[in-house]
Amino acid sequence: MTSVSSAQDFSSSSPLNRLLLDIVRREGGFVAHPADTGGPTQWGISLRYAQGIGLDLDGDGDTDPDDVRAVTPAQAMALYRRDFYEAPGFAALPDSLAPVLVDWAVNSGPTRPVLALQRVLNALGQADPTAVGGHEPLVEDGRVGPRTARAARAAVRTLGAALMMNALCDERVAWLRALVARRPSQRVFLAGWLARANGFRQS
Repeated sequence: MTSVSSAQDFSSSSPLNRLLLDIVRREGGFVAHPADTGGPTQWGISLRYAQGIGLDLDGDGDTDPDDVRAVTPAQAMALYRRDFYEAPGFAALPDSLAPVLVDWAVNSGPTRPVLALQRVLNALGQADPTAVGGHEPLVEDGRVGPRTARAARAAVRTLGAALMMNALCDERVAWLRALVARRPSQRVFLAGWLARANGFRQS
């Protein structure tokens, strides 16, 4: 069973720490909404995710709502850093894209935002190959490999971070609307989800 230390120092004002703290604040404390498919959630750490990683904070040998209730903000930030920033390879991408990608990963898992990034890069490359470094179309596999990282860096350099951020927001909004169309029970969350996604738009 996995445990996570709260001893890591998150007091520094590094951009990544500020990003992770912002997500913790957006997620808020303990919530157990009956329509939430992730189950009870504390600081963005859902029961479904906690069970997936075997999180056992109370040391009783299982993962249940008590473990979710025990999650501290610092522990949530440590898990965000490990599973939603480092593991997906977001460190290889331009820092300017991290806010929307990491926030989306915390909400929906890291594969979806990476797929969206790859779709955006492929669409831009089809319109103008030089905008993304002249690469061949990316395999849309939901993983940040060297080619995806190079294309993302080229796109931010040539087209600007705002265009990329807004394109990713468009992808996130479309995905959320499609999700609710498939699962009407989730409509209760849609307004909040859309507001959160659109909050990353750049002018």
